[in-house]
Amino acid sequence: MTNLLRKIFSLKELKYAWLLLISAMLCIFTFYVDEHFNPSDQFWLSIAYFTSFALATIWGGMNYVGHFRINSLYRKQKDIQAYVDQLALGKDDKLELLNYLEDFAADLELQGKTKEEAATEAINQFKVKEFLSMSKHTSPFESHGHHYLLGYGSLSLAAVLILILIEKATNSFSLYLFILETVFAVYGICLIALRILYKILDKFIYRKLKNYFS
Repeated sequence: MTNLLRKIFSLKELKYAWLLLISAMLCIFTFYVDEHFNPSDQFWLSIAYFTSFALATIWGGMNYVGHFRINSLYRKQKDIQAYVDQLALGKDDKLELLNYLEDFAADLELQGKTKEEAATEAINQFKVKEFLSMSKHTSPFESHGHHYLLGYGSLSLAAVLILILIEKATNSFSLYLFILETVFAVYGICLIALRILYKILDKFIYRKLKNYFS
């Protein structure tokens, strides 16, 4: 439970926060102009609302991609022991493979390669389909849990509750508070919904990659 809360409120993991902030500020400004001045020509307001939504959508995509990492199994590796440890093999099979790769690397060293170059080439020789299918992680990407979206979403909704309480305490309607309540509520709900979308995308991508490598 403690670990889950730590992940949820690990708020520094938000990527490209400046873009999301611009989207929110533009939405607040446009909403204020719309409600306070209520211009007869709604064209520019529509453009502003659309731009705000588009920026939030672009941020959602950039944030998702920004958390992708190449699976350690697929990265360039120079340590034979570390590579073998990642394979889902039995103890005896791992030992046999380790000895084979080390012997192979030793032969490459005799041919003039450095120890690092020899280890890298030996590992690359075995990064083929039949060995990758036995690895613990078949996907070439490591996806993120995106728990921080729950943190930001819950904080946004908590802000809505606080603003409502302030409005109730003062017993008066404030356009500024109304706008903030609405924007916080919309962005809070969308952040939580975005995590669900991210998980759906994770499963879709994983399934496609699994079929590709199987």
